Amino acid sequence: MSKTRKIIGFVGLILAMFMGALDATIVNIALPDIMKDLKTGLTDTSWVATIYVLAMAAFIITASKLADIWGRKKVMLIGVILFGGFSFACMTANSLNLLIIYRFFQGIGGAILTPIVLPMGIELFGKENTSKITALMGAFSALAAAGGPAIGGFIINYESYHWIFGINVPIAIVAFLMILIGTNESYDETISKAIDWLGVIFLTTFMGSLCFGLLEGREYGWSSNIIVGCFIGSLISLILFILVEAKVKSPVVNLSLFKEKTFSSSCIIYMVFGFAIIGPSLILNYFLQNVKSYSALHSAYLIIPASLAIAVGMPLATKMYKTVSSKMLIGIGLVITAGGLAMLGMIKTNTTQEIIVCCNIIIGLGLGFTAIALTSSVKFLPVEKTGIGSGVVNAARYVGQAIGMALLVTVLNNNVVNAKDSIRDAAYTQIQEKNLSPEVKKVAREQIKIVFKNSKNDNKISSKQKQMKNKIKKAAKKTIDLPLPKAGTAYRRLYSANNKLNTGTKKLAVLPLPQLKQGVQLLSKGHQKIGTAIKLLAQKQQLVSALDKIRFKKNSELANAFAKVFNLTSLLTIIWLPLCWLTDRKEDEVEYC
Repeated sequence: MSKTRKIIGFVGLILAMFMGALDATIVNIALPDIMKDLKTGLTDTSWVATIYVLAMAAFIITASKLADIWGRKKVMLIGVILFGGFSFACMTANSLNLLIIYRFFQGIGGAILTPIVLPMGIELFGKENTSKITALMGAFSALAAAGGPAIGGFIINYESYHWIFGINVPIAIVAFLMILIGTNESYDETISKAIDWLGVIFLTTFMGSLCFGLLEGREYGWSSNIIVGCFIGSLISLILFILVEAKVKSPVVNLSLFKEKTFSSSCIIYMVFGFAIIGPSLILNYFLQNVKSYSALHSAYLIIPASLAIAVGMPLATKMYKTVSSKMLIGIGLVITAGGLAMLGMIKTNTTQEIIVCCNIIIGLGLGFTAIALTSSVKFLPVEKTGIGSGVVNAARYVGQAIGMALLVTVLNNNVVNAKDSIRDAAYTQIQEKNLSPEVKKVAREQIKIVFKNSKNDNKISSKQKQMKNKIKKAAKKTIDLPLPKAGTAYRRLYSANNKLNTGTKKLAVLPLPQLKQGVQLLSKGHQKIGTAIKLLAQKQQLVSALDKIRFKKNSELANAFAKVFNLTSLLTIIWLPLCWLTDRKEDEVEYC
């Protein structure tokens, strides 16, 4: 096959993989529009995003195995058809149930597209170019995953959300033709053509139950029967899967693969990669949208530099891979990633956008180096085992992402709950201590309760705060039961002086002059109005002071809530640093058998 045809085929493979990775995140920004169009709630609509990730995680290893048996080109083309066809179906879906069903099958297509690119790329260009192939895969996968919200936002700004799915159709057609023309069929010639269906069932049940429990634990409750059942079911399925795989002649996953330490350790590192990427892609996004009140598109623009940095960092690490061992590159990646996350751990509500972008670039470069684990995972595997090896390592990444979403969002939610409690108590104290009218205090307490109420599905504060200020300001304009200005203040002295003038003016009314009496009455009314105005100004000063202190407390507590999560992510990333030592070895050390 000519070099031109090989390049055409590989571009088609990258396009197919790009589609699969893109659809894991592009839908998130469209959920509000889907809710409005299909008249559904947030909890039900979120399944449009969740079901896709579940399907990918559950079937990705099985897809790799079937491709090794039936032919990778054949299965890849089926995957492209499946993905493109159900993308069109999602585009035309007129009910939420149909959309979720179509997304499930689209996810199965995505599970086929992702892991088969590596073995097909090696078949085209040889195992000696594995690092270059994985560098391109990692770069475009990162661009798709982190760029999804921005691309989705751009589409929604100019067209309806339906085109978020529709954009895949022409890409799928082009990818199909390029793969058809530019690739050859390949198999794992060392395995039996028999399919271990029992192993497939146990593996799919394990991955599906585990990821469902992790992704939906916060929604249903971690101690709920369905989530506990999922985790128990996943554990039982894993045990049964291992028992079956140890006995059958043609296992779905040859357990001897894990005897290769570079493969096992690289899978864990790639799982850490999936875990760490949740920091900038999800937790930071929550901070920007729910605390800073940025739009989804604005937030995406600040997060995209992380994916661009991955796209730069991985090819850079690949070039260095020729002379530097993977354990050194992955170690550098973990340190840089953890450092960038620790920098985000110092985030404040007044942190500039430039600093946030810089942090994301640092994290992205670190993740780019860490992603060399994708290369090191298959370096010492036989060529025919790169297919199933790619499936396992990619599945590890999705498990890492699911763990990250489950753990970090749960910790964040608890932190925000504690922060809201602290803010609410401090706000009540401020309102009680300030010299305000009973009406203002009543309205303020009501609004504080609403703004800082703990809700599982709504943690937006900044948008509610504007409504709170407007209602309190409206109450503060009322002149009923205004308190005296606080003793010792300039307003109190001014109020006292105005009262003395009013008293002195009234004394003139005792003089037997009708015209003077009329003038005195007008002056007295004027003094009363001035007194009321002074009270209003004094109350405004007290109210502004209280709101400023509440705002300062809110900013401090919420920033601290997010900072703790970033620091936790940094810690749980860096603790795997010793494992880097096992991701590489000398060529003459034989481990896989």
